[in-house]
Amino acid sequence: MPSFIVRPENLKELWKLLPSLPAKRKYLAGGTDLVNISNAGLDDSACWLDISALDELRGIRETKNSVIIGAAAKISEIENSPTARRWLPALVASIPHFASPSLRNMATLGGNAANASPCADGVCALVSERASVWLELRGKKRKMPLAGLFLGPKKTALKNDELITAFEMPKWKHKASYQKLGPRSYFGISKAAAAVSAGFKSGAVEKASIALASVGPVPVCAVKTQAFLAGKRLTEKVIAEASEIVKTEVSPITDTRSEADYRREMCGVLVLRALHRLKASQKIR
Repeated sequence: MPSFIVRPENLKELWKLLPSLPAKRKYLAGGTDLVNISNAGLDDSACWLDISALDELRGIRETKNSVIIGAAAKISEIENSPTARRWLPALVASIPHFASPSLRNMATLGGNAANASPCADGVCALVSERASVWLELRGKKRKMPLAGLFLGPKKTALKNDELITAFEMPKWKHKASYQKLGPRSYFGISKAAAAVSAGFKSGAVEKASIALASVGPVPVCAVKTQAFLAGKRLTEKVIAEASEIVKTEVSPITDTRSEADYRREMCGVLVLRALHRLKASQKIR
């Protein structure tokens, strides 16, 4: 554990405090990853900055064209949000796979993203929702596509002391499915996962957005598969072809949880299952 914890009242106070704090510092939002690291003796930080209660990082709100979720909003808050349920079906579908109910009362999307794990369920779903991320450092704000935040396992484009403050998702009418392969049905770290979102027009896919987790160094955007699906009806042939294309877009590794070839094959299976669910939701024959 660090020698002390600082809890600023707001972001303005946080930026003022930084020069007086030890250089080895970490930020605490939900703490579900940071506390585990500390308990394992792997945290060498001198202090933690507790940002879990900052109003600027909380809440779920709508604008005319988007939904904005604060980085410190709890996963359980999102799960119970009518706004999220209406506009973010991929994210909501991922939540039952997101650790246990007790951890969902603590964990945050901001922490899920800042941890930069390739197997993060929330991040995978948000990429499928075409999310952007808002960042802030000493009052200076910037926005970027969420997929661009990740540089590799546990590596992000965040500058030193830069915070994720919110996620912004466009409002678009779409259906979604979240499919996950893990050591058990729920609460396990994925061997592979797929978030598939699609908007339909006249029975055909107008726009598809597909993200995959645990099959690359960062969350994978299946751009070739998305392009293939655009303008097509979800026939059995189209679904089968899409499930083959997606296997060419991933670069899984072999580790203690699974083998690379198995993960690659299962990406095709997960996308096939997801597209069948979307087809059923549209009553397409």
